[in-house]
Amino acid sequence: MRFIKQYLLLTLVVTTVLTSACGKKDQSEEGKLETQVVAKVNGDEISIHQVNFQLARMGQVSEAQSKQASEQILTRLVDQQLLKQQALEAKLDRSPAILQALESSKDEILAQAYLDQLMTKAVKPTKDEIDTFYQEHTELFANRRIYRLQELVIDVSKDKFSDVQDGIKDIKNISEIAAWLKVKNYPFTANSNVRAAEQLPLDMLKKLQSLKDGDFMLVPTERSLNVLHLAASQLTPISRENATPFIEQYFLNQNKSKLAKKEMDLLKSKAKVEFVGAFSEMKKFDATVPASNAPVSKSVNADKELTKPDAGFKAASKVDAAVNQSTHQKNIEKGISGL
Repeated sequence: MRFIKQYLLLTLVVTTVLTSACGKKDQSEEGKLETQVVAKVNGDEISIHQVNFQLARMGQVSEAQSKQASEQILTRLVDQQLLKQQALEAKLDRSPAILQALESSKDEILAQAYLDQLMTKAVKPTKDEIDTFYQEHTELFANRRIYRLQELVIDVSKDKFSDVQDGIKDIKNISEIAAWLKVKNYPFTANSNVRAAEQLPLDMLKKLQSLKDGDFMLVPTERSLNVLHLAASQLTPISRENATPFIEQYFLNQNKSKLAKKEMDLLKSKAKVEFVGAFSEMKKFDATVPASNAPVSKSVNADKELTKPDAGFKAASKVDAAVNQSTHQKNIEKGISGL
């Protein structure tokens, strides 16, 4: 009997210890989960992972910027959760249009995920490729300039191009050209802006490289004749070392594009795609999006801009002040990636 009592007492002690240990473990796990929750909206939790996911999509940010950005992201997530709760309360999640939109978003995310995985196979350029690119594009690097441009976009048909060219060929002042156009009743728009080399179309940039400050250039398009005046410029070269990461990114973008095209061509060649109904006459699928023909410069009031004396554009130091070095680097990266 005594032995049985001792055994029961021992069992009780062991059970108590184990229960206590399990309780501590559960509390530890619960505490760990609690630290991942950064907000509760009417009981619905928002985790640190949601904040970090949005933060990662912003790209590289400093530690100081990261804290501020995280707070802004969390504020937006709270707003989103509040709206989501209202949508669920209104049973919008059962709407056929909403269900279709959700399914479409899922398809896009999965398709993009496959492409992103494919892009990891893109190779970086060799040193020789970088050297060659740097040497062949002096207008972007060794001879890079920041341009102060004035532009008159004359809205005339092609059969009037020669008349306009003959009328303005001996005029050396853009204000006088604008006055002549008004007298002749040619409609036009005046633009003026500062552009770094990498912000300009490559074909136009090569032509601008040969111009001196004060020179004019005529640029005919399908719907207009453009008078481009190089009011001022400043030489701001970029060294081979500083240009390397941007050139690497350019080649990576090119290689990713080639990989995507090769993969799509392969998938289409293996797939059986049939167009039916209203689209039954389609023979092939082409998702190519035409490039945007965005204007080079920003429109301003013609009278106010063109009545300013030309001396107002001659100071290259003012041009440089308009575009700081950090902006230069961002523009280089954006410009080269779009070449």
